[in-house]
Amino acid sequence: MKRNIFLWALYDFANSIVIIAFFLYFSQWYITEQGIADIWYNFIFTCTAILLLCTVPFVGKALDTGVRKLPGLRLTTVSSFVFFSLTALAGIHFPESHFVVSVLLLLGLYSYLLSFTFYTPLMAGVSSESNRGKISGIGICANYLGQIAAVLICFPFANGTLSVFGASPCLEALLPATLAFFILALPALIFFKEAKSEGVSRSVIPKNVFSDFKALCMSNGIGFFFLSYFLFNDGILTAANNFPIYLEQVFSVSDTAKSLALLTILVGSAIGAPVFGYLADKHGHKRILNIMLWAMLAVFIVLSRANLAFVFIGVGFMGFAFGGLWAVSRSIVSHLSPKNMLNSAFAYCGLVERVSTLIGPLVWGGIATGMVWMGPGRYRVATLAMAVFIFLGILALRRVPKDARTQNESSTA
Repeated sequence: MKRNIFLWALYDFANSIVIIAFFLYFSQWYITEQGIADIWYNFIFTCTAILLLCTVPFVGKALDTGVRKLPGLRLTTVSSFVFFSLTALAGIHFPESHFVVSVLLLLGLYSYLLSFTFYTPLMAGVSSESNRGKISGIGICANYLGQIAAVLICFPFANGTLSVFGASPCLEALLPATLAFFILALPALIFFKEAKSEGVSRSVIPKNVFSDFKALCMSNGIGFFFLSYFLFNDGILTAANNFPIYLEQVFSVSDTAKSLALLTILVGSAIGAPVFGYLADKHGHKRILNIMLWAMLAVFIVLSRANLAFVFIGVGFMGFAFGGLWAVSRSIVSHLSPKNMLNSAFAYCGLVERVSTLIGPLVWGGIATGMVWMGPGRYRVATLAMAVFIFLGILALRRVPKDARTQNESSTA
């Protein structure tokens, strides 16, 4: 069990390396250096969400019928490595071919995000009902430690100290991160021991996924949790995807300052994930999630108004809550879901997270592109708009039932 926990967490460590390089460095090359409008950058996330919407329900259903997860995880990990590598190489050798780079990036993001449909349900096999928040927190902690490693790996390339192709530093940073991701993911892909399925054909073609989703949403308030997750993820992920651009456009900070800001968030998140996971197991997942969302709402309001000094203070608080948010959300799904639909519940949770980027990026991109007359202030308006999504998520969370443990405490009080 301990070996599987280590390998499961190691994969979380590995997959964060490539994505942080993409968001922190590649996005700046794409928008700032190539001059592509914010709306087109965010449109890639929208297209990715549409592709996931067309495939994830069927994958989740197949996993519930007994299809093993590791083969799918291996396939999506390899394809992520291939497409992210091709994205970087196309940008280096054909920087004017924006369409080609965008399509390769889209395929890389799709493969990467689809991999979580196979990876996240593995948590049920390395944890129990009593420690799921803790184990989820360990995985998220590993994820943020991987992001810290990504900054350290990419920084010499991003600041121009190291260069292989003589291309843009922000572009070259993606290649070493992609290679590190694949190498570190290999142990989990090779040595993780997944329980064998019994009596289930891999040729199963899942059907009626829409009625299954309806039945899942009607069970134990999980539909309201999905709605809440959709809303607050919409705000938080959109802001995170655009955060380096926000810092550059509003405050004109250097790449070094951006890296320091990111490291502050990552260190806080790595600490916050296991802490909040433990607190959720002890005091109730809904209760802890609600506290974190109110904290994130306050931080976003501060970020929309504050000067640079207060932004860095807010970033520290945001990081601590940020890690716990994903750890507790991932754990609460396992508590709300019927046992025979656990894989589908994790799949739909990941899908809700991705589909949430259908709206948020369009709102952010629309404000950033359509309110150019405001100058850098338009990014403050976009940040405040994301705070509205978080507040709506808090309202939806009110309809989610408390954990059984919390209900028992209330009844005996």
